[in-house]
Amino acid sequence: MSVRRPSKGAVPASVRAHWFVLMAVVFALGVALAVQGYMHHLAGIADDSVPAGGSASTVPDAVSHGGPVVDARDGAVRTVGPADHTLALTFDDGPDPVWTPQILDVLRKHHVHATFFVVGSAAIDHPDLVRSILADGNEIGVHTLTHADLGSAPAWRQQLEVQGDQQAIAGITGRAATLLRPPYSSESDAVRDGTWSAMRTAADQGYLTVLTTKDSEDWQRPGVAAIERNLAPSGPQGQVLLMHDGGGDRDQTVAALDSALTKFADQGFRVTTVGDAVGITSMRDASAGEQISGTALVWGIRLSDFVITAISWALVAAGAVTVIRAVLVVGFAARHRSAARRSRAAGRSRRRVDVPVRPEITEPVSVIVPAYNESAGIEAAVRSIVASTHPVEIIVVDDGST
Repeated sequence: MSVRRPSKGAVPASVRAHWFVLMAVVFALGVALAVQGYMHHLAGIADDSVPAGGSASTVPDAVSHGGPVVDARDGAVRTVGPADHTLALTFDDGPDPVWTPQILDVLRKHHVHATFFVVGSAAIDHPDLVRSILADGNEIGVHTLTHADLGSAPAWRQQLEVQGDQQAIAGITGRAATLLRPPYSSESDAVRDGTWSAMRTAADQGYLTVLTTKDSEDWQRPGVAAIERNLAPSGPQGQVLLMHDGGGDRDQTVAALDSALTKFADQGFRVTTVGDAVGITSMRDASAGEQISGTALVWGIRLSDFVITAISWALVAAGAVTVIRAVLVVGFAARHRSAARRSRAAGRSRRRVDVPVRPEITEPVSVIVPAYNESAGIEAAVRSIVASTHPVEIIVVDDGST
């Protein structure tokens, strides 16, 4: 018997390839799990209340006592609001496959447009709804990638949330938004230091922040009449109205919107988008780079969704097979036990005479072991064969090992 051994310290190429593939698969699964964990931690999206407390010592008076649209670009702070008898209608937290289409139907019925501040993760899940919003002549703004509180988020996450949502919008629609509404924001006098810092950072990237003057509080589901009262203007002054098309059950929102739009028209108010209300163009065509990076983000997240879904179903199938196997094993074991008892009772516990008995093999046999780069395990394989009590001849065939 002869075996050609590789030089000491050499690592077979196939072994390196196996480890590389294994590490690549583990890394890919880790990335997919991390993406899913980050993108789908939206347990608090239904609660849109403004965080309590916090200092406002760094917030300029121009913001605290100014209009709801804040422009802090170029270091200067300017605010503006809609003109008299003009209502900028806005929706947060969508798109939602149930409520967003119903809200779009109401807007079409009344021939008005609105601004939708979309959550990136929801937009990726429902891209057709995002395109429908734009196709109807509405406006889209950034509401972060996962509905994160920018006021309490570190700088790296602020960047990820704002730019991630922007990339999702660009990848889905081919357009880029310049309006931003921080989640959990409210009226101008509710801005705190953390939120103001995030607003300034976003302004450096070219964003205008849109706050509100009339919060419908529909996320609390106070009833259709209460939502209408919260939206009702107290005079001719222009307003920015806040409603929600996602984050929970919005049947009251849909009903209140239909009724409120009728009343606004009767009172002589014009309902429109934020951009139109303040006289700006809030969306532009995304650059080629923005579209490419946005499309890559969207498809990367979809791929991670597919991988995790496939793994989940595979685990379900494996669990079902395990349960079925356990049931079959128990069933056959019980049947065998019952048959054995009956056999002993009938005195037929010995070997059946009609079963042929094969002669014992005592002659030596040859064992041929093909080996290709098996330095890691060939010794153990040969020793296990040698340990047999049967006389054997071992032939190891080197199949072109490197």
